[in-house]
Amino acid sequence: MSDITIPPVAKIENLLAGFEERVPVWGITVFTVDGYIIAHRLFYNKMPPDIEMAVSSLSASLITIAENFIGFIDPEKVFRQITFDAMDDAGGIAFTILLKQVADNVLLTCIFPSSVQLGLVVFELETLSDSIVETVNEWEVKLHEETMT
Repeated sequence: MSDITIPPVAKIENLLAGFEERVPVWGITVFTVDGYIIAHRLFYNKMPPDIEMAVSSLSASLITIAENFIGFIDPEKVFRQITFDAMDDAGGIAFTILLKQVADNVLLTCIFPSSVQLGLVVFELETLSDSIVETVNEWEVKLHEETMT
């Protein structure tokens, strides 16, 4: 039996597939702080095709705003996560977007319907994030600070 090395992106894609099996989310994107997509899974057929680039760039922008806001309040604190709820016509929550810091330069966006409990998503994302951090730490590619021009 040969020792086959799985590329880090493929490992993260496999982690996202496993997450999808446990949690009924609409989509999940893992990206760098500058918006470069590492891995993406989309499960909701009403989302436009090729939305992952918009998701990562908008998420990176929103996280930057959140980091700046946190810095105004307490410069020694850092961003961890933020959620946005979309309202339906009846005034209820239609879906939630969760933005999360995974590693120093790796972020995650998860979009899920209101039928899925936030606590379940947060719990499963913590487990997923730990696995992504392990994979990123194996990665020889330098992320963000070392690659900025």
